[in-house]
Amino acid sequence: HIFCTEEQIQSEVSSMLSLLKSVYKDFGFDNMIYRLALRPEKRVGDDATWDKAEFALAQAMRDHGMEWIDAPGEGAFYGPKIEFALTDCLGRKWQCGTIQVDFSMPVRLGAEYVAEDGLKRHPVMLHRAILGSFERFIGILIEHYAGKFPTWLAPVQVMVLPISEKHYDYAQNVCKYLQNLGFRVQFDLRNEKIGFKIREHTLQKVPFFIVLGDQELQQKEIRVRSLDGTDLGAMTIEGFAEFLQEKINQKN
Repeated sequence: HIFCTEEQIQSEVSSMLSLLKSVYKDFGFDNMIYRLALRPEKRVGDDATWDKAEFALAQAMRDHGMEWIDAPGEGAFYGPKIEFALTDCLGRKWQCGTIQVDFSMPVRLGAEYVAEDGLKRHPVMLHRAILGSFERFIGILIEHYAGKFPTWLAPVQVMVLPISEKHYDYAQNVCKYLQNLGFRVQFDLRNEKIGFKIREHTLQKVPFFIVLGDQELQQKEIRVRSLDGTDLGAMTIEGFAEFLQEKINQKN
């Protein structure tokens, strides 16, 4: 929550819009729907105050080059708000973030500040919700990506797959090296054929697989395969760590 003056609503909302748009872009949501919920019939505050607040919200969106839908009468009784709806890969709309102006709560809290004219006034409170319920937002992400998360977001980013028992120690060392660099890595030491392991973890949609056999052990290299089946070939573990970090930095 942010306390501000009526004159500061526009600049504060503009900063919030920058943050929300950045967060949604990182998560892969570019097709947004914006709604400006305007004054309801029953409300607190006078029309002049509502005029200022509604204009400030509209101007902040206008400054960001955003197009929005006016929703007359759908604001809360204590202030207008901006609503954000995400559009997933199937075209479904999900109500998510909000920026809400609140004229009532500061009065109820007894919050005051000394204005430039020396008089005490009540500030305005701005409520901000970016993701809403975390559980619901995670559900939206799973639906949007069909479980195939980009590397930076995947719960497990790399699965290390040794071909046989004699490669287990090397697999664990590779896994530990990458984990120490902050990557989310697991290994599969089950006594199963390598093809079976790859198919199973492909269904789990792990972005990258490291396959380790005799050649990799002897050369102290790793062989990397991506989720889409592309063989990225042999590389050093240091080289793969740099490659993986670049993918994460690019939000890929």
